[in-house]
Amino acid sequence: MRALATAGRLLGASFLLLLSMPAASAKLAPERWGLLSEEERHQMTRAERYVDQKNYKSALAEYELFLQLHGKSEGASYAQFMFAECTRRLGKVNTAIDEFRNVIDYFPDSTDAGAAQYSIGVCLVQGGDAEKAAVAFEKVIEKWPKEDFGALARDEVCTIYWRLGQTEKWLPHMEYLATGDYKGTTQQRNLAQRRLFMHRLVSNQPAEAYALIVSTRKKDPLFTFADWSAEALRGRNAIADVYGEKGKKALPSIAASAASFIEKQTTDAAQKPEMELRAVRILAAGGVNDQATTRYASLLKRTPENDSLRAEYAAYLRTTGKQEDARLVYREMKDTYVADRETVESYREENNLKRAIEACTAMLAKHPDKVGDIQWRLGELLQQAGKYQEAIASFQQSQRDPLALFRVADCQASMKQHDAAIQTLAGVMNFFASSAGEAQYKIAGYQAAKGDKDAAIRTLKNVCKVYLNTPWAGRAHQDLSLKYGIEVTLGGAAKKEDS
Repeated sequence: MRALATAGRLLGASFLLLLSMPAASAKLAPERWGLLSEEERHQMTRAERYVDQKNYKSALAEYELFLQLHGKSEGASYAQFMFAECTRRLGKVNTAIDEFRNVIDYFPDSTDAGAAQYSIGVCLVQGGDAEKAAVAFEKVIEKWPKEDFGALARDEVCTIYWRLGQTEKWLPHMEYLATGDYKGTTQQRNLAQRRLFMHRLVSNQPAEAYALIVSTRKKDPLFTFADWSAEALRGRNAIADVYGEKGKKALPSIAASAASFIEKQTTDAAQKPEMELRAVRILAAGGVNDQATTRYASLLKRTPENDSLRAEYAAYLRTTGKQEDARLVYREMKDTYVADRETVESYREENNLKRAIEACTAMLAKHPDKVGDIQWRLGELLQQAGKYQEAIASFQQSQRDPLALFRVADCQASMKQHDAAIQTLAGVMNFFASSAGEAQYKIAGYQAAKGDKDAAIRTLKNVCKVYLNTPWAGRAHQDLSLKYGIEVTLGGAAKKEDS
């Protein structure tokens, strides 16, 4: 049998997800299917069809019949496994555990025995007994360490040990997932390597973290070390997320250690400028702001023509709340359009809409080839500032229809001009067929806003009927149900109680 299709989670997964974890079934491997007789295949196909239909009661009966008729078949262990799995899917977790144990007792040498032992762990997790589940997963790991379900068992036991705070038990399993020889997926191995790398950084072991990359990533390991370090400090599921407040407080020291390691390891003079930049990014990601600011300025002084570095430095300054300093950096950029655009955004970040609007307006004369983009940005700023009539004029000149028409309608509605907003969206429906569903759905909202409930309901029903294969039909159906207590089919037909 092929491995269970359950996607193993590493340490970043929540414990609640673990508790609701499914143990998905798998089709009989082709090489085993070829060993079945014609009669056995027919019976197995009947059972598998019911599983595909999620009719687990009928599937149970067909697998049971297979076992009665073909108890010595190559497919018998798989049939018993699927009998147990269907039992689990019907919510009979304790009974399913006994059925999975029958696979192990009656077919101890089959691949299905390993999958069954893994599934026992899944059932125990679903039952809320994480410690017993860990014991079950450990049995899989001991007997089937290189199988894919063995790797899944390591994933799950790692999650349990981490949540229980048993790092000494977690670490060897994570090391095996990162570096061991097994049949797991590339994604599974990559996630394990990233997670182990992060742990070594947190443990103040930059050399060991680098050694992990050297052993698994042969090309440019020092560059990889730098990139992974920055991601571990700031990326999704990063140190602060996994290690909590303790990890958050340690970020500056981790960043300083990683940056220092990079600089000591850089022996190629040609690579030095690039590695210096990566070291700065690590310091910035770790919140070592004084050093990062000083080093960015130093790098820029050496390469004043480097616009991308200047833009990166200015963006970093903005993340630290130094918008004014960032604007001084933008003034020196050769790409004046990018500099002006980001200057506008820096004012917006300060909620200084007056200055942002002034700066954006000045761009119209300065960058005539970018008028459409500038008018759109200006329209957003004016709308945000509550200057709706001026915003409408800018959106109309942005040449971004139908998006501009949606924004115009929003501005009209903000001025309580609901009929005008509806008329604007009627134009969208007439001239932009691909956006008609969205336009009609929003018309219903404007009808409701002006107090015409009946018209809003009729419009929502029409969205359900006419734009059935769009997300707007789903939204309209939800609005009818939750806002108005009206149940219709997604095709727009009223149900009996509504009729």
